[in-house]
Amino acid sequence: MDGRQLNRLGRRLIALARQANTIPGDRIPSSGEAAVLGEVVESPGCSIRQLCERTGFVQSHVSAIVAELVGRGLLRTEADPADRRRTLVHPATPLTCGVDRRQSPIDETLATALGDSGKAEEAAALIDRLAALLLTDRKSAAPTPVTAPAKGS
Repeated sequence: MDGRQLNRLGRRLIALARQANTIPGDRIPSSGEAAVLGEVVESPGCSIRQLCERTGFVQSHVSAIVAELVGRGLLRTEADPADRRRTLVHPATPLTCGVDRRQSPIDETLATALGDSGKAEEAAALIDRLAALLLTDRKSAAPTPVTAPAKGS
């Protein structure tokens, strides 16, 4: 696999995730909104600065996304009691209900995409294995950046 194939695979997995997580009437979040929503769901009560560090977005972009999502009722914010200058971001009830609704396995989505339940089971097992290898427990450690091997190794 090369970088181009990995990019295509990543885009396909994102499309499948959106298909699995969306029901008629849902508004599809932008990639920036999805990144912020995902971080807030994983780490409720995180600060704007922490969201910047975790998403790689600049503060103004994160603040604009958070303001938009607060306006849509998906997030809520509060001043940090320890430092009133900091804003803490929490999932609002509609987001929490939506996340709960989306916790079902992706088996049906894979079966529809592949047209074969056997291939869907195989793909689900491979995705589970890939997730086990690449996804870390982000609450206990920051993800390890992927780097190219040094020349000559």
